[in-house]
Amino acid sequence: MKIDRDFFNANGYVIVKNVFTIEEVEKFRQLAYQTLEEDKSNKLVKKVVSDLKDVYYPKGDLLSKSLNEVLLSDKILKIAETILEEKPVYFQDSTYQIGIGDRGFHRDNVDRIANQGEDWQGDYDIIRIGVYMQDHDKFSGGLKVVKKSHKGIDGKRVFIDSKAGDVVVWNLRTLHSGNAARLKILPNLVMGYRLENLLPSFLIKDSQQERISCFMSFGKEGPHLNRYIEKYMKVKMGDHLKHSEYFPVEGKLNNKFVTIKKVWSE
Repeated sequence: MKIDRDFFNANGYVIVKNVFTIEEVEKFRQLAYQTLEEDKSNKLVKKVVSDLKDVYYPKGDLLSKSLNEVLLSDKILKIAETILEEKPVYFQDSTYQIGIGDRGFHRDNVDRIANQGEDWQGDYDIIRIGVYMQDHDKFSGGLKVVKKSHKGIDGKRVFIDSKAGDVVVWNLRTLHSGNAARLKILPNLVMGYRLENLLPSFLIKDSQQERISCFMSFGKEGPHLNRYIEKYMKVKMGDHLKHSEYFPVEGKLNNKFVTIKKVWSE
């Protein structure tokens, strides 16, 4: 497993190739469907259907679900540790999606206007890891990013050509857009989300199969992480946190692999 930290630092994202086998990805897909049924039974998921969206949005983090096997994978934790250069902190910021959700370039940090605010002082040491459980190198539904935007630079817009088994990592300051649409005729043309949303579906490539993805965040102990928790997690993610209950997994919690920081308390 090759993790190009230099590329990540320069561009604000990186693809780690062939992290999981096809068999592991298929297992994760089945766990995702199992988790969805469990969340339906517990009234912890909402389905949103519109002209542009058809997606399930769950409440509660991955650690509290059967799908925690993805979050707690030694491979995921090794990637986080390598990028952050120290033992990663997990702070209840994770979820999964099934279906086609929102589009639109955005940042995930607190101060989302480039070069304005405390988030832009020094290196920003919070990352998001995405596990896309289908191919997106030739199909719609993947991620696109703006290179070097984590440094406040308006760089080139590119598709993330990930395949099932790859893992994508990006800095929370990086401009990115999910559920990216690829044209059938010009599949490598990176469009703005307004054009994506206006085009008729017959011009757009389909997803390879039903889109399933997991997203999980890790950070370093320090002022950026503390501020993100106070200004974002506790302010905007309260309902998510209320439904994030811990289920101890022997050998994984608060040891050499990862530090678990419980954010929510009644």
